[in-house]
Amino acid sequence: MSKKKSFNVVESFKKSDIFADCGKELLTETLENYAEVKTFEKGETVFSKDNFNPCICVILDGMAIVKKGDTVISRLEKGSVYGAAFLYNDISVFLNTVTALSPLTVAVLSKEGMDELIKKDRSVSFNYIKYLSHRVTFLNDKIKGYTAQSVEEKVMYYLQNNANELDGQCEIQVPMKELSQVLGVSRASLYRVLDVLEENGKIRRENKKIYIL
Repeated sequence: MSKKKSFNVVESFKKSDIFADCGKELLTETLENYAEVKTFEKGETVFSKDNFNPCICVILDGMAIVKKGDTVISRLEKGSVYGAAFLYNDISVFLNTVTALSPLTVAVLSKEGMDELIKKDRSVSFNYIKYLSHRVTFLNDKIKGYTAQSVEEKVMYYLQNNANELDGQCEIQVPMKELSQVLGVSRASLYRVLDVLEENGKIRRENKKIYIL
């Protein structure tokens, strides 16, 4: 990496919870030796079961989507970290598919680089464990949402747990096709439930945006 790219990548890694407390000099040296910047076109596969090496990625620019089969697991945006949960395990294949939703730039740190950081900076180890613990909570929340009793409960649970705070209001922008896949319901059922929620004053829709009231 060039010095300019290296500086930008270092700053991006420092903004993630895993590397926030890591010494900047050590992080810079490790990224210079063990990381690379990759770019992908919209629609291009970033990772799949046939194309994956253990690594940690930080999204530098653009957006991507994570799927398991047809089920949407999450969306990745600038600053998102991915791959950490698959770094140290006995699974020989990648379980999900990551696809670029737009032109995408990703910084990729190899497992060997992560090994070096863990050995030399204890904060990386502690923060990595904390990150994995949060992922367990995230997946448990996903399971809870998928096992909700009714479509209305599933929809509200999803919206409440995926909304972004904006000027004191919750807002979420969800493609209906994607949301129906996540919830495991037909788009017709999803639209009916959204109509009911809006009539009952629980949400407000504005074009493709959904506000939780």
